[in-house]
Amino acid sequence: MSTATVTSEDYLGAIYRLRETPETPLPLSQLQEHFNFTRVSVHEMALKLAQCGWLTYYPYRGVTLTAEGERIAAALVRRHRLWERFLTDMLDLPWDEAHAIAERLEHAAPEAVTEKLAGLLGEPTSCPHGGPIPPALPAQPGVPLSAAGPGRTFAIVRIFPEVPETLHQLAVLGIGLHTAVQVRQQTPEATGIVLSDGREVTLPVAISATMWVTPA
Repeated sequence: MSTATVTSEDYLGAIYRLRETPETPLPLSQLQEHFNFTRVSVHEMALKLAQCGWLTYYPYRGVTLTAEGERIAAALVRRHRLWERFLTDMLDLPWDEAHAIAERLEHAAPEAVTEKLAGLLGEPTSCPHGGPIPPALPAQPGVPLSAAGPGRTFAIVRIFPEVPETLHQLAVLGIGLHTAVQVRQQTPEATGIVLSDGREVTLPVAISATMWVTPA
C-alpha cells in the first residue's frame, strides 16, 4: 500500500468534508471548485487515488472513499480539528488563523501526538467552527442562514465551508458559534440580520450560506 502524500491527503480530506454521505459519490466538479484546479488535473488525481486503493471512481458520477481512504481522511480531519481546538482554546488564536495554521499541522503530527493532544483538551467532539471531530458523528446541521425565514431568531451551530476570509469577517463582527441572530430580510444577494446587541448587519449570501443555524 502506498504512503499518502500531502496532496493525496488533501484530496481525501476534501472528499470526506464535502460529501453528502459516505455512500453518495462526490462529483469531481465540487473538488474542482474547492481546490480551484482544472477539470483535467482533478480527474487525473482521482484516477491516481483510485489506483492507490483509496477511492472508487464512478465515471460521470464522482468518487467515494474506500475503507483505507476513509481511515486516512478521518485521521487527517481529526488532526486538523484537534489542532484548531488547541490553537483557539489554549493559545487564544482567532478561529481564522487557527484554521490556516491547522492546515499545515494536520500533515505533520504523528498519531501518538494527536491522541495526547486530544487527552489534553478533554476529548472534544467538535472544532471551533462546529465541525465534528472524528470519530464523533455530525450533529443535525440545521439550515444555511441564507435560507432561514425572516422574522425568526436562530443560533449559529456551524460554519462550513471554512473559508479563512469569511471566518475573519465574522470574527470582526463578533459573530461566532452559538451567536443568536434574528433574520431581518432575505434577498438573492444578501441576508439582513439583527444581533443581540441591536446591531443590524447585512451579510453577502456568499457568507450567510456558510453559516448553519437552528432555531434559537
